[in-house]
Amino acid sequence: MSKFTWRDLLQLNDKEKAWNSKLSCIGHIDMNAFFAQVDQVRYGLSTTDPVVSVQWSSIIAVSYEARKYGISRMDTLESARTKCASLVPVHTATFKKGNRNWISTPLGEFPTPFDHKVSLDPYRREGRKVLQILQKNCDLVQKASVDEAFLDLGRLIFNLLINEKTNNLLNDEQLSSLNELREIYNSGDNSMDNFLPNIPSFSHSIFPPIGNIIKQNDNDELIYEDWDDLVIALGSILTNMIRNTIYKETKFFTSCGVSSTKSLSKIASDFKKPDTQTIIFNKFINKFLDNGSFELTDFWTLGGNKGKEVMDILECPKFDKQSIKYIREKWPELIFLQTEMKERYTDLTIFQKFTFPLKDCDAMSLKIYQLVRGNWKEPVNSKPLVKSMMANKNMRGDSCKDFADCMSWLQVFAGELELRIHDLQEETKKLLIPKTISVSIRSDNRSSIHSKSGPFVIGNASITRDEFFQLILDSAKPLIKELDLVYKDTVYPLTGLSLGLSNFEIIGKGSTIIDMFKKPKKVRTEEFEEIKLEPVEEKQNNKKRKTFFDNNESKICNRCGEKFNDERQLLEHKDYHYALDLSIGINGIKEHKDLVNMDNLDLMTRRRLNEKGNDESKSNTKNKTITEFFTPKK
Repeated sequence: MSKFTWRDLLQLNDKEKAWNSKLSCIGHIDMNAFFAQVDQVRYGLSTTDPVVSVQWSSIIAVSYEARKYGISRMDTLESARTKCASLVPVHTATFKKGNRNWISTPLGEFPTPFDHKVSLDPYRREGRKVLQILQKNCDLVQKASVDEAFLDLGRLIFNLLINEKTNNLLNDEQLSSLNELREIYNSGDNSMDNFLPNIPSFSHSIFPPIGNIIKQNDNDELIYEDWDDLVIALGSILTNMIRNTIYKETKFFTSCGVSSTKSLSKIASDFKKPDTQTIIFNKFINKFLDNGSFELTDFWTLGGNKGKEVMDILECPKFDKQSIKYIREKWPELIFLQTEMKERYTDLTIFQKFTFPLKDCDAMSLKIYQLVRGNWKEPVNSKPLVKSMMANKNMRGDSCKDFADCMSWLQVFAGELELRIHDLQEETKKLLIPKTISVSIRSDNRSSIHSKSGPFVIGNASITRDEFFQLILDSAKPLIKELDLVYKDTVYPLTGLSLGLSNFEIIGKGSTIIDMFKKPKKVRTEEFEEIKLEPVEEKQNNKKRKTFFDNNESKICNRCGEKFNDERQLLEHKDYHYALDLSIGINGIKEHKDLVNMDNLDLMTRRRLNEKGNDESKSNTKNKTITEFFTPKK
């Protein structure tokens, strides 16, 4: 029998549990030299053209064709041209001072930073196209950056294993090999904690993985020993199909990693480039991690100072790419690693400061202990984690010498922020409402930075995109005016200017839209310049409202007539109407339909389904059969 249970398999079909299943399968897809690929496609260049993406005189992306000439991002445009006479440099799109819209830069032209600001919007737009393809083909996708994303493949794999109608993804031989598993599943005669049947014979030849396969020895025959092997193989088939779709629709090449965890898949996607996917079976994790290509700092979230500090604390060998193996072998037990980490941390704090406190050493040790064994698991999180958004520019010469220049640049920044918020709403199918706006200026003396912030209030739900842009600009004006009034004799010409929006409200997740239109809490006058806009909600008579909802009769929506059993459900339903109004106001009638459907689900249905699921999950499922597990209560 298998070492895996039906519970392990069924967890793949649950978004909330699949990442932590013993049969989990996560993909990471990364665009190859993305900016250069975008410029190549945008300007109709071929894959054999040595393209580099340029920002002023710096190279920000190098195509793989250009890399053949030894060109890297460390090169200047001038030095790159000496290496390749046929080099095709493409400058980024730019905003011109005083204009809210960016323009593409013609080939061969290089705008001056004196009166232009770089726009990365063409790359963001292509990144959104790829993200939409991923979301169309996989139900749980986490955007990691503009050119990479994680995919939880659990439901897709579960469907391939259990559902006979797999949209022709499996051939007849593959389908028939899974008959025993499907028959047991459909019979419903097994407990959730019963073991799965043996894996189909010769499944390694029936379901060959696609990509660069990590094995103990390169010449060894790959044999599937249990269901985790088959799950990873199916994951590689799915990601290969998705990557082919990306190329067909965008002409972009991608790399991919497939494994049981996000951290492994992330470094696997970078292992062989370009246009390759690397497959890591659980039994070959150590072989992959110990191949001499990775350090502890290559793991996702450990690439900065924190990872370097951990290596210093643990006295890891440097420069030989053996830190992962060193940690795994030196500390075979977690308790030993935790003890060593705290002792060394305490000793070293006499001489240096760390980015994490002593109290976090146990949690950090656990993470490191599991990472070096390939066991650190994290969920694929599709929720947008927008905390702030900023547009800024380093100024040259006298490009920002007075208040008028500041306003010209703030017009550029306001246009950029409006566009980015609009596009992010399209991407996430959410309404994103900033609550705070801030302006910062920097003088020639870099230590002289002055900021002013205040509440950002949307006065009504029917605001258009042009009105939203104007609101950003109008809200920024009193802030920069006050900074100018106080510091104009000492700061000009500016060397830096920025405009930021923060404290985003994400509608549909944890708060009502009615709350969104309330005036913000009073703040200290020395920190904020209050922007006074009247709230759109009407004051309600609390006593009358209480009397109404104390009545046992059904609650009725006065806009559509739908009835509800209690006040909470009615208030959620009213949030739905407010979401539609706000969507139409910000996105326009033609563009709001997707937002309508998503917010409808989030505000009205999803919470009820989650509450129902939470209530049911409290019951003991240990002895339930598979059929009972999926049968709704009457």
